[in-house]
Amino acid sequence: MKTYTYTVLLAPKADGGYRVQCPALPGVRAYGDTRKEAIQNIRISISHKLDTLLASGKRIPRDGDPVAHAAQ
Repeated sequence: MKTYTYTVLLAPKADGGYRVQCPALPGVRAYGDTRKEAIQNIRISISHKLDTLLASGKRIPRDGDPVAHAAQ
């Protein structure tokens, strides 16, 4: 299986915990009570998104690809 590497943005939430998103994959985000949990959750979210893209025959975005915000 091919391995993909993506940049993720991790930020603390005002009410505690963390939120994390993957800019290369619009709509892919996750949350966790700890940094570790948030990162584990975003890995799962990214994996599900890639599985969905592959199953539908769509292109897998590379990290740093321009994002078509209108498609969100």
